[in-house]
Amino acid sequence: MSVPPDTIHFNQTYLNYRYEWNGFPTILAIIPWIYMLPTVYITSRITAVYFKTNWEQVEPGKNQYVFMVISLTQISCFLFYFFNYLLVRLPATGLFTSWCASIAPNSWLLAVSFLASYTNYLAMIYPFFMPVVRLIIMIYPKRHMKINMIIMRIAVPFGVIYPILFTFFLIPAIGTCKQLEFPYPFGAIWIYYYGPAFGLRNTPFFLANLSVWLISSVVANVFLFCKIAHAREMLFNQTTSGISYKAQVSITYTTIAMIVFYVTNGLTLLSYYLFYGTHSIMAYTMLARPFGNDAQACLVSWIFYKTHPVFKKTTVTNGAFERRVNTA
Repeated sequence: MSVPPDTIHFNQTYLNYRYEWNGFPTILAIIPWIYMLPTVYITSRITAVYFKTNWEQVEPGKNQYVFMVISLTQISCFLFYFFNYLLVRLPATGLFTSWCASIAPNSWLLAVSFLASYTNYLAMIYPFFMPVVRLIIMIYPKRHMKINMIIMRIAVPFGVIYPILFTFFLIPAIGTCKQLEFPYPFGAIWIYYYGPAFGLRNTPFFLANLSVWLISSVVANVFLFCKIAHAREMLFNQTTSGISYKAQVSITYTTIAMIVFYVTNGLTLLSYYLFYGTHSIMAYTMLARPFGNDAQACLVSWIFYKTHPVFKKTTVTNGAFERRVNTA
């Protein structure tokens, strides 16, 4: 098969490349695991609560669909992190440059690019349903479980199908390896694609979706915060226990943290779209883009875990005996 232009396949210079410590690309590939491995553990704790809880038994501070949305969001974020790591950060180290130059463009490389794009959309979609679920709880306090059940039965398959609308053009493409542009050094490569349907590209779709989901999430959160402010006295002083109040605060912090992902991802993606391939100082923002993507996975998990009462324990004293019990 013919070699796509601007790729490293069968290029003798890259075939002769031998890995050497290449500075910041290798550092950028190592650093994320320092915070991602503990985050995976925290995410597993959150997801375990969802699967192990008997949701037919009402407990203060716990809501089935809040934990469901958090779990879906964080699993999507980690999947996006993993495939994006395979797409850019790992090949940028130069460890696989010579090997990639020795093979032909293929569908396995395309699968990495496709799944990175697909999971990126998943990570955009599910956070929107957090304020929606909470709004339903506020507006329909007696019927929210039934309504949210219907919403999530639609939301879960919608989240799975929706990304295909913006990644279908990759299906006839082929995966390739390309040299990363400035400021990356020679030998730092990434996985890309060649020959998409209709000549379409990912970036415009990403930017449009980020804008839509950011605006939608902000609008939903504004309605939610207005509703909470209006009902604050009744909600927090009359009908809600201290545990439920702490849960509400925790979920509020978590929801705000979710919006960070849209903002950081959007700004770095826009900078990539405008400055990648140039020698502008703004091209360095591409180095920060993966960390902006990591922000949601880490911030949301840790904020929710550290502030939600279901993960806290209190000491209960009874005579000479003392025991530790879950507050939720």
